[in-house]
Amino acid sequence: MKPINNEQRLVATAEITWARREDMVYQGLVTSIPWMALVNICFALMVYFRNTLFDQIDTQYRVASNLARMMDISMLAICLLSFSMIAVAWRKLRLLSGLFFLLSLLWAVSCFYFIVHWRLPFSWPLITILMLTALSALYFYPRGLLAYLLPLWVTLPLASYFRNQGININFVMVWVIFTLILICGYFVLRRWFDEAWRRNQQNKILIARLDALAHQDALTGTANRRALENLLSQASGQNKPYALMMLDVDYFKRYNDRYGHQAGDECLTCVAQVLKNAVRSPEDMVARYGGEEFAIVLFEATDNACEEVARRIQQALIQAAIPHQDSSVSECVTVSIGIAGKGAAQNAHNMLVKADEALYRAKENGRNGWSR
Repeated sequence: MKPINNEQRLVATAEITWARREDMVYQGLVTSIPWMALVNICFALMVYFRNTLFDQIDTQYRVASNLARMMDISMLAICLLSFSMIAVAWRKLRLLSGLFFLLSLLWAVSCFYFIVHWRLPFSWPLITILMLTALSALYFYPRGLLAYLLPLWVTLPLASYFRNQGININFVMVWVIFTLILICGYFVLRRWFDEAWRRNQQNKILIARLDALAHQDALTGTANRRALENLLSQASGQNKPYALMMLDVDYFKRYNDRYGHQAGDECLTCVAQVLKNAVRSPEDMVARYGGEEFAIVLFEATDNACEEVARRIQQALIQAAIPHQDSSVSECVTVSIGIAGKGAAQNAHNMLVKADEALYRAKENGRNGWSR
């Protein structure tokens, strides 16, 4: 079994986060609605095949044939609406609340007849199970939950009133207790959902930090080589014109030999800061390409704009005056720059090759300058 590296962990974590709360609700609906639809379909089929399952229950309770046919049609309609919920959940959430209400309304009317006219014993548990199913499936979607619960919730006291020909105190107490159970259950489940959303937000922040670290050079604080190559590939793929500058600190090996590697790291950090200050806007990228070599990506940059950036870099290094006694071109740290202007190549690889060739020519011409 292969070990999972940090990049794979980052991708896996990113796949279970949501950009918006609505996206998280949508994912919950897509997951729970098929189960909720299955419960409704199963109960509808049980009612439709009641005479087979419960030994001629229509005859036993003297159900009129016209009411029985209406009930069969209602159960088939419930099955159809349940299947429709599954289809709609993958496309248009706005229609879901209406479907929930229609589905619950069919159940409410049917259960009212079950209780008042047919006096079927399983009617009360059926309504209770349907409401609890809706609570567990839709607690994170209040509008849809209310649309489904309301018709059934109102049906309970109405059916009791007409069946008992008045208000039954015992039923009122049970109904109130059941209502409190629903309300408390909703808030408990909703709190878990809110906690999951808060953790999702924390994961997003963590992912953003890890992503920044994965694409940032730890020493200089600039983008790293991987980030540079990704940006160039994206820009080339989108036909977005850009210029590329490759920079190399002149005689940096001599600098390390004379001043030490710690001083060399500080030198690279200073150079990186000079480069970041020299670019035109935050859209331009400064990256450490490797060792003492840097790269700058300038979008929509003309030849004059590239030379102006190169000139600012040289001027800033003169002002920084980082001592370099072993340099053959200056007593301070300098850089050589190769410029590949926009249109010089058609893809990222060719742009890097062109910029590297220009950098080589800048070194051949005596360093501490730029070339195309």
